[in-house]
Amino acid sequence: MGEGPFERILVWLPNWVGDVVMATPLLRALRGGFGSARIDYVGRPAALEVMAGTEWADGMIPDRTSWLGDWASLARRLRAERYNLAVLLPNSLRTALIAAWGRAERILGYDRDWRGRWLTDKVETPRDDRRRPKVVPQIDYYIGIGEFLGVPCDDRAMSLPLRPEDRAAADAELRAAGVEAGRPLVMVNPGASYGSSKMWMPERYAGVADALIESRGAQVIVHAAPSERGVAGRVVGAMARKPAMHFADRDSTIGLLKALLARSSLLITNDTGARHVAAAMDTPVVTLFGSTDPERTRLDYARERIVRVDVPCSPCQRKRCPLPRGPGHHECMTTITSEMVLQAASELLDLAAAPSHRSST
Repeated sequence: MGEGPFERILVWLPNWVGDVVMATPLLRALRGGFGSARIDYVGRPAALEVMAGTEWADGMIPDRTSWLGDWASLARRLRAERYNLAVLLPNSLRTALIAAWGRAERILGYDRDWRGRWLTDKVETPRDDRRRPKVVPQIDYYIGIGEFLGVPCDDRAMSLPLRPEDRAAADAELRAAGVEAGRPLVMVNPGASYGSSKMWMPERYAGVADALIESRGAQVIVHAAPSERGVAGRVVGAMARKPAMHFADRDSTIGLLKALLARSSLLITNDTGARHVAAAMDTPVVTLFGSTDPERTRLDYARERIVRVDVPCSPCQRKRCPLPRGPGHHECMTTITSEMVLQAASELLDLAAAPSHRSST
């Protein structure tokens, strides 16, 4: 494609927290490849919060539109900025239409989901031998956009900014909870906004948390997004021991999540955005996979342990288990035992106790 005279670049961020984190190798490369250009991010408020404090963008534009309306105000905002190039990371038709109505001179994205006519620069979708979209790790999928632009993107490592105010807020929370520096701090994240098919049972999370408190002297944080407070409450209610901190009756923020994970010795989570945030903060993570395909979100992160049982119907990529209630219902998760998770957690805690290579992110 060639760089072109791109003085003003718009990058449309993905919607999901985990996808934003997996886009950071590309975002970092774009900043390096277009050092003199103004780069703005547009995205859902949660996506922008993931990148809050970044030095890779000069501005942030919230996207609060839906399929039902409010496109015009965002399009007018984009039109006023006179972007030379709009880079669309979501695959949606909606983003292509708004970028076109915002009169970006060039609009770049993967040619799929019936939006090709609104793209001036079309990235070919990876396909298998039967011409179906190929399963590609999401990090590499985004890097493909950089390759199309001619921007080197050799480093696949994810990284995130951490604002001083978020770091200070986390430190204050940990002091108030009486967290001791010499003992492991373990976060468990039992929710999944994607759907119940991703979720391990709350009582098993509670059992693992209790076991780590008893065997490792762990200080446990039961974390949850605002919409997941109910499942956090079920974990806390099933625990025999008291967690150091929990979010069953209060809201967290993405900034606080980042800062708490930067301080944590370990995260245990379903396949959620918290998993990617932990890896970006160089925090060890045990990830429980059920309905989703680990290859789609492969991180190649040395301090991650994936716990998964190979059952015939997985990965189905469904938000809720489609099988009727019975022995096979949600089998991809029910067959994951507490012992499997504890073994992975203990391995990572032993590694964390060794001299750390944690970055200063």
